[in-house]
Amino acid sequence: MAKIRVFVSIPMPNTAGLRPMMDDLSKVRGVRTSPMGQMHITLRFIGDIEEDRVDDIETAVNEAIAGVKASRITLKGLGAFPNQRNPRVLWAGISTEMPLLEISERLSARFKTMNIPFDEKPFRPHITVGRIEGRANLVHEFSRYQTTEFATYIPNSVMVMKSELTPKGAVHSILRVCYFD
Repeated sequence: MAKIRVFVSIPMPNTAGLRPMMDDLSKVRGVRTSPMGQMHITLRFIGDIEEDRVDDIETAVNEAIAGVKASRITLKGLGAFPNQRNPRVLWAGISTEMPLLEISERLSARFKTMNIPFDEKPFRPHITVGRIEGRANLVHEFSRYQTTEFATYIPNSVMVMKSELTPKGAVHSILRVCYFD
């Protein structure tokens, strides 16, 4: 059975509010911005898994979001992993009443029960807006966008996504859609 690279995420349907920041970031040497149409909140990264396990992943997602009502998510502020002095990944922060940490923990528990291997890094809600190659001077951008509210939306689903790595970056496609109550 063929293996595919998989993750579970909440889609970001409207990225227009991020455009000014993304335009500024794209002008900084060493920054590779994320494609606007692929932005999402990763709840759990699974990695390479047999394609026939996708139905099990869908079941785990449906169980993890059972009883969860969708509520407003606000994208706010620009930050970096591991930190702003040595940035590798640039992100927009998340503010929400939705129990994202609880959903992520429920997914982890279900995946363990179902013997679905996954990346156990702690969940940190964010949307990746770019990656750093080498060194980049982002002092101005961090200062300018630290408290900016970029967009607000109410998601209706969690998606099981396939991620194919290409020389130009990852290309994502939807495998399954699971809806909030």
